[in-house]
Amino acid sequence: MKYQLSKFRSLGDDAIQNPANAPVSCRSWLHRFARDEDGAVVAFTLFILLIMLIAGGLAIDISRQEMERARIQNTLDSAVLAAAGAPFGADAKTIVEDYFAKSQMSSYLNAIADDDIVTTLNSSQVTASASMTLDTYLMHLSGVKTLTAAGNSTAIRRVPKLEVALVLDVSGSMGSNSKLTNLKAAAKTFVTSILNASEIGDSVISIVPFSWSVTPTKAMFDALAVSEKHNYSTCLRFADNDYNHASLATGNSGFSAGNTIDQMIYTSVYGDFDDLTSDWRSCFTDDYMTILPFSISETALHDKIEALEAEGNTSGHQGMNWGAALLDPTFRQITQDLMDAEEMDASLTTVPANYDEGETLKVIVMMGDGQNTTSYYFSNNAYRGANSDLYEVVTPSTQFKYAYGTNWKNKNDIRYNESLCSKWGWECIYEASGPAESFYYLRSPYYNKYYSIEEGDWLTPTEFSNLEDQEGFVSKTRLDWEEAWGLMSPRYYGETTGNWGPWNDYTGTGYESGSTKDALMLNVCTASKNENAVIYTIGFEIDRGGTAETKLKACASSAAHYYRAEGVNINDAFNSIASNVVNLRLTQ
Repeated sequence: MKYQLSKFRSLGDDAIQNPANAPVSCRSWLHRFARDEDGAVVAFTLFILLIMLIAGGLAIDISRQEMERARIQNTLDSAVLAAAGAPFGADAKTIVEDYFAKSQMSSYLNAIADDDIVTTLNSSQVTASASMTLDTYLMHLSGVKTLTAAGNSTAIRRVPKLEVALVLDVSGSMGSNSKLTNLKAAAKTFVTSILNASEIGDSVISIVPFSWSVTPTKAMFDALAVSEKHNYSTCLRFADNDYNHASLATGNSGFSAGNTIDQMIYTSVYGDFDDLTSDWRSCFTDDYMTILPFSISETALHDKIEALEAEGNTSGHQGMNWGAALLDPTFRQITQDLMDAEEMDASLTTVPANYDEGETLKVIVMMGDGQNTTSYYFSNNAYRGANSDLYEVVTPSTQFKYAYGTNWKNKNDIRYNESLCSKWGWECIYEASGPAESFYYLRSPYYNKYYSIEEGDWLTPTEFSNLEDQEGFVSKTRLDWEEAWGLMSPRYYGETTGNWGPWNDYTGTGYESGSTKDALMLNVCTASKNENAVIYTIGFEIDRGGTAETKLKACASSAAHYYRAEGVNINDAFNSIASNVVNLRLTQ
């Protein structure tokens, strides 16, 4: 059989394909081979081998074609992305050509027509295509001499209208390790990047500083439905269920059922009369701590950031609540008031846009350098509302006139020495000498006396009542507790009156813990994300895996939307967020 097969292979292609043309001896051998069963098996095997050879050749050439097509497509995608993302005014065509030249594929790039590149200040669209011809290895046996590998790609860099809320932690810990300095540089770079990537008015940025609380502007406060109790500050205290939605619970809001927002009591844990300790104030009234709403001015935004100072504890839930509210379309109920107060550009009549506005991207960037910490409130209604223990007595300013003796030794003796006024047996006469002034008296329920804050003396109830008989007396007013706390701390009240009830209530009962704030913060984060706002969070020099990082990660839109930052590297975090916000993407 080996001989027959060898002889069969030597016949040549012509004899195999057309036995009739073979010599007689060959035809005789072929007939015997055809009758041989072993020959039938070999013929079938050769046929299968031929088919496999053709299929293998096809697979090799198709694989080569796909590899080259993928290489072309990857180069196209990278080239058009780079060209679309280049700064306004860059030569997009040159960028694409350079990508292909560096990949040694210039000969494959098709000519780029003028209408393949459309660039405006607000968007860039770049289209490019490429193709190459490959000689086949085995497919040419079946008549296919060449294959073509081609690709086409379009990238659009479109900066939609942006509404951004920068929610920035400026609590006391930000004053250490140059953190506030590094934050200011990074935040200003972020602002510039966002504004420069769009036409004027298309990007609107609000800045929300937070520490103990968040301080809205006076125009915001006046426009909102607030139960106003004092005029010391504009901070608000929201109910727990107000964190379950992205809007503020204004009197006009469907979430509030017509209920007004509670004005936060303005006071401090520590401090003397009319001298509340700055770092412990419940609300910071300084200009640098107020919200800057809906700004399109790079200068105004940079000035606000540069002016920030680090003070107080941390209330991230308040920061997020205001950040979400400034993106919520219901805030348009009060934007006209902000425009009238020149706190907002008059051209921004549709800001905040509706959530379903396709060309508007809503973004919150929250930076925190630690976990939420305790804040203090009064829970006992006995220390809120009317009839506090602080009285204001208004009389004209007076000057000493004379002193007269009242005892048997010097009765009716008249002296012009004011130092006698504090001695037993002498009374002093004063006369009005100027405009009216306020003098404060703090009643002690323990001693049943009235402490003259200006004089440092205690008055009996009778002496206090007799103040109304003084020459030039104008008025005596018992202040509400909200008015009283704006002039004194619970600590001062306890030390002066001996009544520590308000102190115990403020610091031991009515406080709001960090864990409570965490839960409320995550509630409003979820509510805002449910409205398709994008939330980025930055943990600045915080413990890895600690409470602060856990909560900031949970607040972010995804794990990829959370950034860790150390020192000057916070600039990298803000730059990355700015690049993502620009919304660069492939469209095909």
